Amino acid sequence: MMQHFLSDWYYLSIRNIKQIWRPVLALIPSLFIPIFFFAVNATSLQAFANAPGFPKGISYKDFIAPTAIFTAIFFSAGNAGIELVQDITSGYFKKLIIMPIHRLAIILGKLSEVAVQSVLQGSIVLVLLLLVGVHVKTGFLGVLAIFAMLVLFAMAWSCIGMIAALRTQNARLVQSMFTLVFPFLYVTTSQAPKELLPKTFALIASYNPVTYIIEGVRALVLSGWSDPAIGKGFVVAAVLFVLLVSAAVASFRKALK
Repeated sequence: MMQHFLSDWYYLSIRNIKQIWRPVLALIPSLFIPIFFFAVNATSLQAFANAPGFPKGISYKDFIAPTAIFTAIFFSAGNAGIELVQDITSGYFKKLIIMPIHRLAIILGKLSEVAVQSVLQGSIVLVLLLLVGVHVKTGFLGVLAIFAMLVLFAMAWSCIGMIAALRTQNARLVQSMFTLVFPFLYVTTSQAPKELLPKTFALIASYNPVTYIIEGVRALVLSGWSDPAIGKGFVVAAVLFVLLVSAAVASFRKALK
């Protein structure tokens, strides 16, 4: 039984991963946007690092570098729901569900695609950040931890698009959910420390799960292994993964009724 499940997961993953390159030009926006915003903000807001309350000895470029990596990987989570709608409308999904394939294997096959695309896009952005002088204080193991946390979060977030696809089967609605990225990203400490945010903004950020992911990555880049933000980031990513994958499986079952 387990061997059959793993086999289904493997072959569905291979099929989905191949879709990353169709077409290659579709990858450009998700790479361009984080690089563009990093370059603009690092240049135009570098004096912000001198503001009272900003962490001492840290350049603004280094402070927002984790946001650039996060954004590149965050964007990779948006395709799963759209591709699932395409599978539904093309009839491929119907053929899939009448076969003796475990439903969880279908979802995990999509998540494998998200993981691979996240690593590819995140690696490109990370290399560019290193080339402009950003330094990861926790070293190579820290880089692995950054990708582990962000990929786990990206897979969890992609389930939101899949849930929408399964419940609505509407490509336009699923595609419009991409706009949720920006409120969740910017109502955080992505651009400034919580101490420098307005009280209402800081309160909202403290309830935003994305804040804990960004803070966890930032700790790996700027602080070191002793920073408790790293553990909090992994806990939030893991909890979201369990909850959203479970919700996707439940939506899958409901869609089949």
